Amino acid sequence: MAGPITITGTISAAANDATVQGSVDVMLCGYGSQVPRVNGFALVGRITTEGILAKTDGTFEIQLAGNDQIVPAGTYYTVTIRDENGDIAQVNAYRFLSSTSSYDLNLIDPYDPNQPPPPLPPLITNLLQIVAPADDMVFDGSIYMSFQTTLPGDVTQPVFENMVPGNLYTFIIIQDATGGHNFAWAANVYNAMPVNPAPNGRLIQTFVAESDESLWAIAAGTYWP
Repeated sequence: MAGPITITGTISAAANDATVQGSVDVMLCGYGSQVPRVNGFALVGRITTEGILAKTDGTFEIQLAGNDQIVPAGTYYTVTIRDENGDIAQVNAYRFLSSTSSYDLNLIDPYDPNQPPPPLPPLITNLLQIVAPADDMVFDGSIYMSFQTTLPGDVTQPVFENMVPGNLYTFIIIQDATGGHNFAWAANVYNAMPVNPAPNGRLIQTFVAESDESLWAIAAGTYWP
């Protein structure tokens, strides 16, 4: 769990850069109809902190939760600067991420909340294809990124096609209860391990696709059991 981040800044007069004993208000925005939560479980009980007084040198310091720690996604903070009379001098929006431990408002640019919302996380989909046993079984990399097949006999002509360059592809090759069947990796598959010959034995191995759609093992495969 990441800790709070530190926000600093300095309040001064525009004309002669003199120190102004103003104050700062901070408000969490952009959480919609949901009660915002920090780190996924702690409800935010106060979304506004008002009257943070600047020190005698005009500096101020605030500790906040990073916007990437707050659910729902897309929140931001507004920072309101008030002068000594309590009048609003300016209001800006900011997004603070927990990957950075501190932010100096004197140096960073404000955030525009009218920008498009952050992209949604990818949908969780089934990327494992169960390939039916056949001597010329086909593994199509344009649809799935992992494949599983069970060998009832020898496979001598498997086809590996449409492999997208840069993608990782994992193969799970399983023997039937008899075991001892051969699996002949195709010519465009490099550094593949022989399949596990044990009855019900598995070989699990991952490859990366090159620009010519060939597959290169990124590590040794795993046998089980």
